[in-house]
Amino acid sequence: MYTNKKKIRLLGYIFILILILIIFYGFFLYIKIRNLIDGKVWNLPTSIYSRIINLEPGSIFSKNEVETLLKKNMYRKVNRIMFPGEYNIYGNNIQFIRRAFDFPDIRESELYVKLVFKKNSLLKIQNIENCRDFNFFRLEPKLINVLNSFNGKKRIYLPRSKYPMILIKTLLAVEDKNFYQHDGINISSIIRALLVNMMAGKTIQGGSTLTQQLVKNLFLTNVRSIYRKINEMYMALILDSFYAKDRILELYLNEVYLGQDGNEQIRGFPLASFYYFGRPIDELTLDQYALLVGMVKGASLYNPWNNPGLALNRRNLVLLTLYNQKLIDKEIYIKLSKRPLNIYPKGFVISDHPDFLQLIQIEVKQKLKNITENLSGLKIFTTLDPLSQNAIEKAVKISIPLLKNKKQLKDLEIAMVVVDKFNGEINALIGDSNPIFSSYNRALQARRSIGSLSKPVIYLNALSNPKKYNLNTWLSDYPIAVRLENGSYWIPKNNNNAFNEQVTMLDALTHSINIPIVNLSVDIGLTALIKNWINLGISKKYLSPFPAISLGSINLTPIEVAQVFQVISNGGYKSLLSSVRFIISDNGKILYQSLPESKKIASSEAAYLTLYAMQKVVTSGTAKSLGVLFKHLSLAGKTGTTNNLVDSWFVGIDGKQIVITWIGRDNNKSTKLYGSSGAMRVYQKYLKYQYPTPLILHPPKNIRFFYMNDTGQLFFKKNYEYTKSIPIWFFNPKKVHNKHIYLRKYFTKK
Repeated sequence: MYTNKKKIRLLGYIFILILILIIFYGFFLYIKIRNLIDGKVWNLPTSIYSRIINLEPGSIFSKNEVETLLKKNMYRKVNRIMFPGEYNIYGNNIQFIRRAFDFPDIRESELYVKLVFKKNSLLKIQNIENCRDFNFFRLEPKLINVLNSFNGKKRIYLPRSKYPMILIKTLLAVEDKNFYQHDGINISSIIRALLVNMMAGKTIQGGSTLTQQLVKNLFLTNVRSIYRKINEMYMALILDSFYAKDRILELYLNEVYLGQDGNEQIRGFPLASFYYFGRPIDELTLDQYALLVGMVKGASLYNPWNNPGLALNRRNLVLLTLYNQKLIDKEIYIKLSKRPLNIYPKGFVISDHPDFLQLIQIEVKQKLKNITENLSGLKIFTTLDPLSQNAIEKAVKISIPLLKNKKQLKDLEIAMVVVDKFNGEINALIGDSNPIFSSYNRALQARRSIGSLSKPVIYLNALSNPKKYNLNTWLSDYPIAVRLENGSYWIPKNNNNAFNEQVTMLDALTHSINIPIVNLSVDIGLTALIKNWINLGISKKYLSPFPAISLGSINLTPIEVAQVFQVISNGGYKSLLSSVRFIISDNGKILYQSLPESKKIASSEAAYLTLYAMQKVVTSGTAKSLGVLFKHLSLAGKTGTTNNLVDSWFVGIDGKQIVITWIGRDNNKSTKLYGSSGAMRVYQKYLKYQYPTPLILHPPKNIRFFYMNDTGQLFFKKNYEYTKSIPIWFFNPKKVHNKHIYLRKYFTKK
């Protein structure tokens, strides 16, 4: 009897000890849960957005361009507008409900607006609800990527209040209909699942609640074991005891695994909504919610990209569950079950644009190098223009395979940079012949000889001295040999091996003649030329003090070339190239804001004359075939070809943008392409998808137009049929005989 009492007492002690251990272990688990849930649950990735489109009456935006922007942002065209993200078109009007969005400075609510167009400009912006006109209106930017994910998991966090009730009801109906009644675990579901699995001899049914699934995702591994299951249930009980149901549900909605993007996991319903449907989570339809909820059971198995048939069956099973639970009627169930999946292809919505993103990452590191606070959850608003980026990607995808086939070269590569000529913002960039693959970003890293692209820079230098040079100045075009410091001679040649004795500066640039520019460079002096290149933004270490610099013996990257021509195209004002407008922390603090500044580094008159000459390159010079296609747009351009046709370049300038195009081979072998037959053809294709704005030049106050005859004489009036109009940086006119006025000061005899 005594022995039995002793055993009972011992068992009691053991029970108490086990109970104490369980309590202490529970306290340990509670601390673990609390540290995560009450702290920063996730290190959120960085969200990258395209540029914010600012609209004003008078803006040069056509109706087609704005519709394309809306489509790019996944607005739906409907007959009757009811919800944000919908639009329709009638006549010259576009009506739509702009989505609510957290802009860098303020959150703007959804807004029902009407845009009225006249030809290629925006005439009026009207608030349909109160009929008031806007002087300024913003379109929300497009989410283009999510970067720097933690542990290979990326998500867009939303609070519980932002989730539509229809999604919540669908999720609970399928995964945990007693969520608001149980205490974190559902004993009856666990027993039922256990019996079913025992009868089947394998695991075919789970008994986990949403709370248990959340615990497993946040704290545990996927390894199946009794110990893990007990841990999961214990932590679910603790979590349910100390946290509100809506908080648990909020965590689950943002944590659930819903597919893969390469090596990274798509976590949470908000990001999955963008990946599969291109729209915010609150704009989906019931069948779309059913597809996402159906993926919870197995995002790999029921992935609509990889297994559309299984995904469709699973979606319809979810809809059947809603019908069986009387959440929808039979008519709706049948109608929705017949719908196709209507998902976007992988990579269609969240586009990589890897070369542009590389540029952004470099710039962000530079801007935030002195900021020490936690950088989780950044929002980066970039300068990327979806229309321009789409246009260069299309142009490259079509043009490069054709050129490869034509020249029988498999290794042709390309780089393109599109820049806003006024503020220096980079609208688009590509550094590889495969736009969706980035290994070596040639737009940023490939240093290549620029050939004849150097000529406008030298003319800019010369034209800055109007007392000595103007567009009617004669330049010698005789064979020349330049003695080098080592005693040898450099003997440049014209491309056609012909000579003209002498030509005007305008004709020399228009037809890209070599010898005149060499003579001009010698006259200016290498020291002055190098100083001018440095002033335009090129590092001295890339500038060799040799005469060949006059013919483009300078190795620059396409983005450096873009910076140089930004100055020429913007009246001599330099704006540093940039790809980032705002960097916002996860609490809404502005960490960086781009404040575009322009610094005058060249005379407006010289820049005007240089750009005018570049227009002549397109209308009657080496890029004449481009001018034929765009007769009334007055585009400016410059072809560039290096020795042995190794590099093909083209600079194209319209009323808004500069486009730099380079084509070459990484092994520096011949492309068999001139600037006009290679790079210019790709630019021409770009303009097919991004129609250019007319380039209207406004002469500075010291520029006057005169008429020039074939001897270089200038007249105020057109006196002969063979005179042509030409702009001159003008000082003091002098009257001469026969009432004809010409400028002796600007006349150089043959």
